[in-house]
This record gives sequence, structure tokens and C-alpha cells, in this order.
Amino acid sequence: MSNRDSQRRVVVTGMSAICALGLSLEDFRRGLREGRSAVRLTAENESYPTTRVAPVDAFSGQIQDFGELPDAKKKAIRKGLKLMAREIQLGVAAAQRALEHAVFQDAYPSRRVGVAFASDYIVTTWKELVEAFAACRKRNDKGEWEFDGERWRENGLSKMTPLWQLKYLTNMSASHITIYNEFHGPAYDMTLRDASFAAALGESVETIRSGRADAMLVGSTGSRLHPHRLLEAMKNNEVAADAPSRPFDADRSGYAPGEGAGAIVLETAKSALERGATIYAEVCGGVCRGVLKRAKDVDSKDSALPTETPCDLTFTKESAREAIRNAINALLSKVGVAPEEIGFVNANARGDVALDAAEALALRDVFGNGLDSIPVTSLKGAIGNPGAGAGAIETVAGLLALQDGALFPTLNYETFDPDCPVRPVAEYGAPTGDSFIKICANNIGQASVALFRRWND
Repeated sequence: MSNRDSQRRVVVTGMSAICALGLSLEDFRRGLREGRSAVRLTAENESYPTTRVAPVDAFSGQIQDFGELPDAKKKAIRKGLKLMAREIQLGVAAAQRALEHAVFQDAYPSRRVGVAFASDYIVTTWKELVEAFAACRKRNDKGEWEFDGERWRENGLSKMTPLWQLKYLTNMSASHITIYNEFHGPAYDMTLRDASFAAALGESVETIRSGRADAMLVGSTGSRLHPHRLLEAMKNNEVAADAPSRPFDADRSGYAPGEGAGAIVLETAKSALERGATIYAEVCGGVCRGVLKRAKDVDSKDSALPTETPCDLTFTKESAREAIRNAINALLSKVGVAPEEIGFVNANARGDVALDAAEALALRDVFGNGLDSIPVTSLKGAIGNPGAGAGAIETVAGLLALQDGALFPTLNYETFDPDCPVRPVAEYGAPTGDSFIKICANNIGQASVALFRRWND
């Protein structure tokens, strides 16, 4: 690799994944090896429409779910749980488990450790608002109850918990993690939907290489199970409903909503070796790209965007294809790796008709006929779609596969689709090679990609 001698090498020394397959790395690895899917139909007593979902049933949000903790940290986190939405609880738990896995306690001065944590936008629950909304209702001319916004300031706000908003801010995962662990280094949060994780990872690698930190905790958390998020996805025809999630398959019809979080610990190779840490892989870099199309039907003088040529943010298959292609090409160029050197592709594919096709075509654009000999796999058939949390969880799956030398299968793939010119891994055990790229992409033309390789001192 061209930049290995000229830049600080960055390695992975700890990881965790909390998803529908379980809370621990052991549970996760076992599920991958068994080719097991944790996606299930909603039960009659659940507050969701009848559909296939992948909740983390094992995660109760109680302190025992956060791993082995010193008493002082356990007390602090238990006290803070009431200020965390479920997605933030999942993120903090994943972070603590990754730090535990890295045997990271007091490994560095606090000012030399940073955090980059990604998430979706986080939605409040209706229970938080019921009392306040009820205080603002009035009867209209027909005698029907309706919400009166003019009463909110006087009647509604007083019914809200004073710290209510802190439960749902996207930067609160990073905030809680830095506070509980007394990390005083750089701190970031990323909110790019499903494209978030590799963007946070790329920023973290550059932070370490530039000397601004010696170590970074990087992760992502997300959920598509919140009733409002689920209804939005169903309205947009993103959810497979009564069919399995079928990444890249000709009969795919959407994803199974899920939830979860993952995290990895990054350090300089030099420092990791000096402290005797286990190195699981080298992180070569990460890149984020977006593609905005010029609006065809919007007059620039009527546009609210502060540009002379307004952009159309509506998803198109071509914009997603271009964003993913640009990100992969930029990453390979940046780290000095040829396409044929890639061992496998850890795909974003979640079962979307258009987005899966865009990703597959982008891969064909980059790798050409060489793609026929590069294994491609997706985890969404096993864990559903946890939104921003998927990137970190799937990265951990890729790292475990690299460690085992055996790939996890793309569940539910059966029928080749000419619009998705890839051949996903069908059974557990396909060889991984020595490296992989992780693709994270959303449906508004943003993509981030990261490259990992087997550690070789």
C-alpha cells in the first residue's frame, strides 16, 4: 500500500455488535456461522402493523446489558439511562462493550482519546407528548377536539419533562460515551442515515493519522422500529411487509425494519503493539461522497436553496449508483489499492428494488468482470435494517469473518436479477481473502466506504 510508510497506521483492537442476533460477540459470531436469521413476524400484542421485524429482544435497557463495568461507571450510566432514547442506550452499550473487548481501561491519557458516533435522526415517543398535547386541545365549530398551537407556550410546555429533548439529540451517544469514560479528545456525531458509519470511520482514521488523537471509539446506532419511522417507511414502500428481506434478489420488495448498534476501537499500530493489545485488522481509510442532481422543474429564482443551480434531493437510482461508484474509486485511489486486491465486498444491500440495483451496478462499474471472482455478501436478511446502526454491525461481521477466514451468507437470495449483476455468497464458509470494503449508502444519494485488511506487521 503506497501510504503505509508515510502515515500512521491505524488498527482495530476492540469491537462489539448489539443486534437481533444477540448482545455479545459470541452470540453474534454464532449466528453468522449458523446462517441464522433473527427476523420475525410481529406478535399480536406488539405496537406495530403486521410485518417482519428484527428487534433486539435481548436488550432491556437495564445496566446489565452494558457489559462488565466498574462500580462507579455502572452507577453513572444507570443514573443517565433516563436521559437516553433506546437508540442512544444501544449505542452507549455497544461502545462500552467494545472498550471492554479492547481491554482499554486507562490505556491512554484522556485528552488523547476521541469519539465519533453516528446515528439516524431520533424520534420522540408519543408517550412523551400525550399530556402536553392534551393540555392544548380545544373544540372546533363542529364540537370536535383539535390541537391549538397557540396554547402550547402557556399550557403545553409546563407538561414536558425539562430534559426531554436531551433524550433525542443525535449527538448524545457521543456525549454520554465521552462523559462516562472521561475522553477529552475530538468528538463527532454523523447523521447521514444508512451512509453514516463509514463516514465517521474515515474522519476518525484521519484524526489519528494527523496526530490529534492516539485512539478513537467509532460506532453507529439506529432503529427503523419506532412506530413513526416504520409508518414513514411503509408509506414510502421501503418495507417488505409480509415477505423476507431479499438483498439483490429478483423478487426483493423492501427491507425488514430492525434496530441495533455497533462500535470498534481504533488505535495507532505502534501504541497498540506497545500496550500488548490484540489487533484484529488494519483500517486503510474511509471516504464519503454524495451526488446532487440539478432540478429540472424548479426555477432558480423560486428556489429556497442558496445556489444559482438548485439541486434535486429526490432519490434516483443513477444518483445512488454514481455516489457509491465515486466513493469506492476515491477510496481505492486514496489508499493505493487496485480493485483486484479486494478480498470481499461487505454490501449495504437491504432489499430495496432501486438502491440494491444502484449498488450492484456501481460495483460492476468499479470492478468490471473482476467482480465475478470477488465474493459479495449482505447481512440484512439476518438482522433486518437498523438504519445507521447497520454500518457498524456489518463492519464487525466483516472483521469476524476476516478473523475466521470464512464469509457469512446473504440470506434469502435465490433468483438472479439482471439489474443486480452480482452473485452473493450463498452459504457460510466462502474464503474472505485478506481485505474487504464496507459500503454504507442511503436513498438520497450519499455513500461512504471503508477498507479493512488483515493485519500484517
